[in-house]
Amino acid sequence: MINKFKIIHSVIFILLSFLSIFIYYNSYLLNDNQTQVFLLLIFVSLIGIPHGFFDFSIGKNIFKNTKKNWIMYFSFSYIFIILAYGSFWYFFPFLSLIFFLLISLYHFGYEDYNYYKNNKNFINIQILIDGSIIITAPIIFHFNEVSYFFSILIEKNIDHISFSYNEKIYFLLFSLFYFLFFKKQNLISKIESGVYFLNFVVLPPLISFILYFCLLHSIRHFLESIFVLNHVPKNFSIKSFLILIVASSFIFSLLSIYLISNLYNQSLEVLVVKYIFIALACLTLPHIIFNLISLKKVV
Repeated sequence: MINKFKIIHSVIFILLSFLSIFIYYNSYLLNDNQTQVFLLLIFVSLIGIPHGFFDFSIGKNIFKNTKKNWIMYFSFSYIFIILAYGSFWYFFPFLSLIFFLLISLYHFGYEDYNYYKNNKNFINIQILIDGSIIITAPIIFHFNEVSYFFSILIEKNIDHISFSYNEKIYFLLFSLFYFLFFKKQNLISKIESGVYFLNFVVLPPLISFILYFCLLHSIRHFLESIFVLNHVPKNFSIKSFLILIVASSFIFSLLSIYLISNLYNQSLEVLVVKYIFIALACLTLPHIIFNLISLKKVV
């Protein structure tokens, strides 16, 4: 059944990607920054952040055989990592941003490489190549927009970097060659990879991020956690658990934006970008750590 869901998900992602490209080039709906930021908040709150709620079951599997009060140890560890990284970001925003890009590179590359292979490889050249393409493509093809969002996150202007036409072509050819000939996947996954790369090239960074992170990466994690790893708590049905985590995430995001807006005199666009990406950075680190620990225990 999971293979059927994977194929359906890939087809839906591909169709939504082409629909987004069509809308972007035929209307002003996705061209406006405020619209992009609004969509970012909605999709990350409803899909992106909730995919990390399955870490609760991962923590249970890690601690339950060694700690009686496993939930206390898990919660303390998870929150400590979030607060530690958040504090580090406050004092060293530039280094924190670089670190976030590096762990995202590994995380996306790892998930993308292992999703269709169903193995447990932690280090592989393809993981690094996959992750590097995902992280660097928006920077190379949309540096002005990406640097604007980076400057918001570190509260400092970033020097302009100009990628030449030839450099973009070389990167494009290398990526396409990799997807077609080096990346060992089935046809649907090759098309999927080509489409998300196309998104990074032709769509605004926030829209391509929404498509990849929320509608591809996060939905993949939902499917794996529910139908393969059985990470839905036993006292919940799948439907009730999904409603709980989505509602909790959305309410938390709205409250956070409201509180931050009362503390800082900044535009809503800036506040949302800061909240979304710094929150994702702080949540991604423990998410990666606990998922890798869980996989090592399985291996």
